[in-house]
Amino acid sequence: MVTETTTRVSFRLQTEIYEAIQTLAKQAGVDVSAFMQDVLRQAVYDHLPADLQRELENTKALYAAAQAKARQVYNAGRFDEHFTLTVFRELMGDQETKQLYESVIGVDAYTDGASKKMPLNMYLGWFIKNAVSAKPMVDASGKPRRAFVKDEPIKSYTLLTTE
Repeated sequence: MVTETTTRVSFRLQTEIYEAIQTLAKQAGVDVSAFMQDVLRQAVYDHLPADLQRELENTKALYAAAQAKARQVYNAGRFDEHFTLTVFRELMGDQETKQLYESVIGVDAYTDGASKKMPLNMYLGWFIKNAVSAKPMVDASGKPRRAFVKDEPIKSYTLLTTE
């Protein structure tokens, strides 16, 4: 689900359970927190309203499309520091994926200020980066470097490297 309202949850797990989660998350190509969020979503899915279930399905399909497209672009030798933007443009160039994106945010992809865009775009950037094991480019102080764009569904993104 893409929302600006979340609740922070903290709890303890047995070490062996956490290690198993780490292994499964790595196999799935996601970080531990994303993996655990997905497991919890699946656990409560049948108890959610139908519109929220549909949104969750669409969001998950969009993340999978972003990962697949990122790997495709990467394997075609098109990785550079603007990889996130390149992949995003490819996603928006595919009518089916663009419609999926718009169904999740509830407006045209190029509309500014839609409340669901910022969190969705943040997660999409994360999935794109992790699909190819990229890392953020950082400045001399260790802060991630960002680029800003106009007339795109995203307004900013972190520059990436594979080094």
